[in-house]
Amino acid sequence: MEKPRVEWMNYHHLYYFWIIVREGGVARAARSLGLTHSTLSAQLRTMEEFFGLPLFERRGRRLVLTPFGEEAASYASDIFRLGQELVDVARGRATRGREVLRVGVVSTLPKTLTHRLLDPALEALGSGDVQVRQDALARLVDSLVSGRLDMILSDDVPAGSPLTRGHAHFLGESEILLYASSSLAKKLRRRFPDSLDGMPFVFPSAVSGLRRRLDGWFAKRGISVSIRAELDDAGLLRVFGGAGRGIFPVRAALRAEVEDLHDVELVGACEGLREPYFALSTERRIKHPAVAALVRSARERLHARTS
Repeated sequence: MEKPRVEWMNYHHLYYFWIIVREGGVARAARSLGLTHSTLSAQLRTMEEFFGLPLFERRGRRLVLTPFGEEAASYASDIFRLGQELVDVARGRATRGREVLRVGVVSTLPKTLTHRLLDPALEALGSGDVQVRQDALARLVDSLVSGRLDMILSDDVPAGSPLTRGHAHFLGESEILLYASSSLAKKLRRRFPDSLDGMPFVFPSAVSGLRRRLDGWFAKRGISVSIRAELDDAGLLRVFGGAGRGIFPVRAALRAEVEDLHDVELVGACEGLREPYFALSTERRIKHPAVAALVRSARERLHARTS
């Protein structure tokens, strides 16, 4: 019986690719490795030819990982982390099986909120570590189902995926507030929410759960707004809003932080509109101790803020 053919990839090339990702570009990686730019670029092309898929795409002057490149980088990180663990075990510097929690976070979730939710998991891991990957929900779900992630922090439950409601562990929710520059906020508060009609807004991108909820909230009240900017990053959204580019939404859980950083004031609360948060897992009953600690702490914190 003929043995199945095994395709061996060049792990030197994989390592070079991993360093390029880690250093943020070919030029910096070449300096780190002591190679010329042209040599490292050639090694990268050879690896792409082996896979038959591009690892990077050029956007302006920057190289950006393709979806496959992100998957390859995730695998490379695991491979070289495990390799280092093996060396540490052999040298007596560590024990086998150092625990790692691999977390996906939807790109629209605020970084401050992400940190608050993840901090208890980091405590529960002790000497282990948390590996965080930000991406669109659909790609994160693919990685979760294929075993490359342990959980996902999300503000939405994916539709049309192998995950069901039973795999979405509810953490809590946050009221949504609208903020604007101090001068504009004073004018808009008088007839809120009717005063919002025709006003400029800085919104989350159309793919986010919060954006869909905001669109529904405005449509229900017959309010039409002027969208000046659409941003994936919640921090950048607040920067644009704080600079006076338009009214912008803020999770109530982050209210104090926004008021401390920007010369803005509350316009009003979106009555009846709340953003939910979920820990998505392939387990209906969570067994991972770090994930369990995260869920328990998040429910306590978010309940306290939204009750």
